[in-house]
Amino acid sequence: MEGSRLERSGWPPPSLAGATHAYLAHFRVRHHQLDPLGHVNNATYLNFLEQAAIDHAAAAGYDVERLRGIGGVFIARRHEIDYLRPALAGDALRVTTWGVRLEGARAVRAYEIHRLTPADLAAGPPRDGLLPPAAVPAPSGDLLVQARTEWAYVDAATGRPRRIPSELRAAFVRA
Repeated sequence: MEGSRLERSGWPPPSLAGATHAYLAHFRVRHHQLDPLGHVNNATYLNFLEQAAIDHAAAAGYDVERLRGIGGVFIARRHEIDYLRPALAGDALRVTTWGVRLEGARAVRAYEIHRLTPADLAAGPPRDGLLPPAAVPAPSGDLLVQARTEWAYVDAATGRPRRIPSELRAAFVRA
């Protein structure tokens, strides 16, 4: 992605400041998600990222049905994933995702996956949901993955690129 170098500056990532909110999703690593080396298969991380993006859009009021109703849908165009540390069976993970840029027919979304610590889990079951950027708690566990996805917004009927409506853009990034 043009200018897509993943951020390595700690928490919070600078691009989070431009988001209207972030979304936190939580996953428990299952044994069937492991590769022969005993850690999470790379494709499984992509599943976590995609599900967090879908859930984020729905929580912000833009599930697939509403997107189709306004005439367009998002399709993944490119994924950029940096695998920094492995996740293992039984690990509890937090995926944080937010909109970075929505321009023309293109949207860029950022993600981080952190391992939850025993202290995180002792505080009670984590909840998925939207949070303003300033309210996203600093992760206490290891950073496992940083990623970005470039999405194309396309006409739901023709599949051709389409300009992202301003109301949709405003739901995810600040002007």
